[in-house]
Amino acid sequence: MLLLNEQGEILPQSQLKLMSNPQYKPLFYVDANNKIKTLVFQKKNNRPVLIMKNPEAAFVKGEKALDFIVRDLNGRTIKLSELKGSVVVLNFWFTNCGPCIQEMPNLNSLVKDYKDKAVVFLAITFNKKDVVEQFLEEQTFDYTIAANANDVITSYQVQSYPTSMVINKKGEIVLKELGYRTNIKTVLSKSINSQLEK
Repeated sequence: MLLLNEQGEILPQSQLKLMSNPQYKPLFYVDANNKIKTLVFQKKNNRPVLIMKNPEAAFVKGEKALDFIVRDLNGRTIKLSELKGSVVVLNFWFTNCGPCIQEMPNLNSLVKDYKDKAVVFLAITFNKKDVVEQFLEEQTFDYTIAANANDVITSYQVQSYPTSMVINKKGEIVLKELGYRTNIKTVLSKSINSQLEK
């Protein structure tokens, strides 16, 4: 088995070994056409995970969102289970993800639209805090950001970026969107509004 980059160059054996190592799982970064552009390897742990046999397939609405604890860039602790009663919008991203950056203006607009509503916008990334802070010097992202959140990414079996999820007031996942789409604001707004009305 050979792994090739876009130029047709053979990737190092060390990367090939990671592909077959059960200790690691591949995370796929897709472009606007849902073609895999980057492959990131993440070490597995023994935490419970949401089982998604085919991440591209439609999931079952109402799937229970696994609880997690993260810290935002200011060190504030956020526990998902304590956000019940609010609609929670998750965005899984990373700093070198082109499609993630492309959708940020729409996501920022979404945050403004719901600033006085019971909606929490939380961005989850495996990037370390200093990398995110450096990124934010050049790029605006108005979601509350949780850096170095590998455990959450693993638990939620995120394999493509960006990925957005909407969690209802009862802590159930009601929407999951994979990859970049130009109408992401409309899609998320529709889901958020339907949950706020309940």
